Amino acid sequence: MSAFGSEPPVRGVVLVPSMDHLSDVKLHPPSRRASWVDRPRLMEAMAKAVHRPVTLVAAPAGYGKTTVVAQALQGEKCPDAAWVSLDAGDNDPVRLWSHVAAALERAGCVLPLVEPSRAFGRRLQAPPTLLATIMAALTAMPDDLVLVLDDFHFVQLTARHEEVELLVQSLPDKAHLVIVTRSDPGLRLGRLRVSHDLAELRAEDLAFTTEEAHELVTRAGVALSDDTLAELVERTEGWPAALYLAALSLADRPDPDDFVHRFSGSNRFIGDYLTEEVLSRHPEGLRDFILDVSVLDRFSAGLCDHLLGRSDSATILNDLERANLFLVPLDGDRTWFRFHQLFAAVARSELELSHPQRIEELHARAAEWFSVHGLVREAITHWLAAGREEDASELVQANWLRFVDAGHAATVQGWLDVLGPGDGAPPAHVTAAWMAGLAGDEQGMARHLRVVEGLDDYGPLPDGSRSIESATAQMRAILGYGGPVDMLAAARRAAELETDGRSVQFGIAQAALGHALYLQDELDEAVPHLRAATRTDGAPGMVHILALSLECFVESERGNATQARECAELAMDVLDSRGLGATPQASWAYVALAQAQANAGKHDDAMRSLELGLSTRRLNNAQAAWGPIHHLMVSARIAASLGHAALARDLLAELTQRMSRFTDGMTAMRARAEAVRKLVNDLDAVEVLGEPLTEREIDVLRMMQGSLSLHEISVELYLSTNTVKSHARAAYRKLGAHSRADAVRLARRQSLI
Repeated sequence: MSAFGSEPPVRGVVLVPSMDHLSDVKLHPPSRRASWVDRPRLMEAMAKAVHRPVTLVAAPAGYGKTTVVAQALQGEKCPDAAWVSLDAGDNDPVRLWSHVAAALERAGCVLPLVEPSRAFGRRLQAPPTLLATIMAALTAMPDDLVLVLDDFHFVQLTARHEEVELLVQSLPDKAHLVIVTRSDPGLRLGRLRVSHDLAELRAEDLAFTTEEAHELVTRAGVALSDDTLAELVERTEGWPAALYLAALSLADRPDPDDFVHRFSGSNRFIGDYLTEEVLSRHPEGLRDFILDVSVLDRFSAGLCDHLLGRSDSATILNDLERANLFLVPLDGDRTWFRFHQLFAAVARSELELSHPQRIEELHARAAEWFSVHGLVREAITHWLAAGREEDASELVQANWLRFVDAGHAATVQGWLDVLGPGDGAPPAHVTAAWMAGLAGDEQGMARHLRVVEGLDDYGPLPDGSRSIESATAQMRAILGYGGPVDMLAAARRAAELETDGRSVQFGIAQAALGHALYLQDELDEAVPHLRAATRTDGAPGMVHILALSLECFVESERGNATQARECAELAMDVLDSRGLGATPQASWAYVALAQAQANAGKHDDAMRSLELGLSTRRLNNAQAAWGPIHHLMVSARIAASLGHAALARDLLAELTQRMSRFTDGMTAMRARAEAVRKLVNDLDAVEVLGEPLTEREIDVLRMMQGSLSLHEISVELYLSTNTVKSHARAAYRKLGAHSRADAVRLARRQSLI
């Protein structure tokens, strides 16, 4: 059931699946392996540690951090766990917290994503950001739960660290955070140490004891004397990776004790030496396979086949896993794998020494495979590694809107920062102009557009626009920096150029044209264009939200409250289903919902919706010019309807200031603002009689804020219906009110209720 009591009709809003096909493998802890050494002392330490708010497991590569945490969480003494393996892409806030949310859901944590569109008439429960949702979900958990952030050293942006600190500060008693990292994170952990809320495992804790090393080499079929084993542990300083490599190298040697006596050096030297020993003891074909595949952070059999031009990669990967050659499965089906990081690093170094001419070719072939399979992030990474900036740039240009629409604008901007303007290709400047405009950088957008002036016929562009003229018209129309007159002219031109009803650009042009017509008070003409945008399968979610929100405004002004409500609910459906609650376009949906709630007299709910929308706008100023203007207009109107004259005046002042940048084409918008101002003036003109209200009259007014009838109010107050009617009439007279709604509004204005 909808928030208004019935399911809204489906009107062509198309939902898209997640675009990151590799995300699933990030949410699996390592599966238990027969080669793991039992380490009771560490299991006991971890079992105690995870009952503190935060556990930090920090040590260099090869210390078995991930393995120890995974082992401990499989023990009976540890609670359920949500696992996220991080990578550099998780510096993108939406990507990071989306992965955390998905991991929590896998662990049985129910995210309280009650849709505001379905919470009509009661307090909205949808938080303005995904991080806030996660905090609420953890607070609601009935049982203990551990959240593991593995490979946290990949997350380097200060903003992400601050968000994690906020999560730490808000952890409920039943939630525990485990951070696994090669280096100390940029978090302020001193307070946690002082309060004994932080448990730490360091390299010295993770280093193998002699007893643990004995179990490791014995499992590998190696027999060492006690003195030699002690020497091996001393030389490696208990470094688990080096000991594991030593066990592989020592297998089947006629005199393992002599081998141990003959090597020496730093941990890094030992690791490199032993890895090369392992590599060199395998057939050349297998060795070449490992070296070539080492250019990949993760791989599947199909990817390896394409990379190497062969068809037996599945068999080889199966053999490598059985041989314990540093192959780590990343999913339960054992489709995706990675090499142990230390092993992969040395293999890549060996590849650079033995076959440097192959590296760029391998990266290019990997990029081809990832591109074909829609794995854009990985494809761009490998195109860049192959020195093919032009191919990387084209892929960014073709997919930027898809990523922005999913809330990953930071990822796109990161690519553009790396690529720069490249060779000055016009499509690159068009993409950069879009990103600048969406981020609120009006000057940056204009700077990039000046570069492509005079190239109107250039096209089609990688993102699907028919030409540079079309892309420029779409930008001017949808972002609206030039004001209503320029928006309308640009929108009409974009609609003339983009006629494919299935394309992204068609949806953008139609939504922009509907918006421009609404600004001119051409309501009847605006509706068909807004509906065309919502029916466009290829249009991004943010365009659907914009078009549906604007249609809600139009239908409200045309007096079609039911139609306005359906549009608002559909906008919220798109917002919720695509996880866009922390993105700039979210505020449009919240404002539309508030407008629909106000139409139905649910002003308190409307104000709460506006507060949620305001929080998303404050979090991200990428609203161009018009998001805040519509938000302020609706907020001021609802505040005035509630009798909050001072608040309404403040909102009107900001609205006037924002609208003052535009001169032409503002007649309708100024008329709308003036109508709100008249509501406020009417409030100021009300003469309130001096006779005070009785306590019972105030009780009746308080109950009249809801939907209860006078008879139902009498039951609640244990009074007769006639008595309640008498109190209501007296309150009306004293307030100078002519209706129930008027009485409630005036009582609120005087802070009586």
